[in-house]
Amino acid sequence: MSTRPAVRPRWSLLAALLGGVLLLLGGAIPAAASTTPLRWHRVNIYDDPPNHERWSCLTDGEWRCLYDQVPEPALGFSFNQFRAVFTGTEVTGAWECPDWFPGDICDSAARVVSGTSTVIIPRHGGTFTGDAIFIVTDEGILWFYWVDQFVCPWYPTFDQALPAECVFNT
Repeated sequence: MSTRPAVRPRWSLLAALLGGVLLLLGGAIPAAASTTPLRWHRVNIYDDPPNHERWSCLTDGEWRCLYDQVPEPALGFSFNQFRAVFTGTEVTGAWECPDWFPGDICDSAARVVSGTSTVIIPRHGGTFTGDAIFIVTDEGILWFYWVDQFVCPWYPTFDQALPAECVFNT
């Protein structure tokens, strides 16, 4: 009989721990469900040979994105190992489209995210940071706008990423 009271506290402790874990998991599931992963691709025709570039983003009120390049040896593409990060917040209602942008960007902008982008150049040991804006159109195309310099189209799949040209602010 002396073992019986010892068993009850163990079961009570186990039940309390299990309940706590379930509460923690229950709180984490909605947060994970509200995070949206997004990805866009582009063929950079300005490098010789060209390269396959990619933005991968997570959004949950704040946008956190990683730029990298995908090796494409079968296509003869270059791979210079540049990396970049972008962090921003949505400003869709407050954003004004620059006059020099192609009209279809401004007319179909569904989401506009303003932030900063830092480019990492591994072989040269350098970085640079600038203001950047992501414009996502109704069609799902991302236009990456390096403020006051250029805007380039990015596509949801690599197959869609035709060698499209950037538009430069001249």
